[in-house]
Amino acid sequence: MSHPPTASPHTGMLPDPPAMDSTQAPPKRPAVMTAMLSAAVLSALCGLIGALMVFVGGKDLADENVRKAVDSNPTAVGLPSGTDSADVKRFSATMWDGIVTDWHGTMAARAAIAAVLAVAVLLFALCCHAGAMWARALLTVVALLAAAFPHALVLRDAAPAGLYATSLGAIVLAVVTAVLCWLPPVGRYKAAVQGR
Repeated sequence: MSHPPTASPHTGMLPDPPAMDSTQAPPKRPAVMTAMLSAAVLSALCGLIGALMVFVGGKDLADENVRKAVDSNPTAVGLPSGTDSADVKRFSATMWDGIVTDWHGTMAARAAIAAVLAVAVLLFALCCHAGAMWARALLTVVALLAAAFPHALVLRDAAPAGLYATSLGAIVLAVVTAVLCWLPPVGRYKAAVQGR
């Protein structure tokens, strides 16, 4: 009579699984998991700092942004080549103020969206502490959405240096987070936590 390789030859039944020791130490969190969580938190912090810069900078930051855009490439904003921000201000201070006010509204809306997405990244990063698949999937989607929408638009605009740096940091760290979420050690950690 043949027996399955793990069956007891005397009973033909599979042996009882080893009893789980309740004093067994939890599995050690892999460095990749710690790096993923750190990158997610840092990405969210970059987004929050950038949003705070926009809210605190107010119209002055918007004025600097519009001035930099007009001075660097006037044709990109619909002005004749060779025009600079001083020319527009001299031509019509009211028009300049209207442009800056509109741009400030756009920047504030983007900053609010960036702040909401940053909080969502933080929340899903907290949910990822055990490596749950749903949490990693949501973290990936929200982190990449945050990188693609408000931060990529900031990089495209002629943003001031500090705002540019925080947006670039948020994008790079969001991509790093998304990659680290799906590396094999994170999946193995999830399986080890579930198997406890």
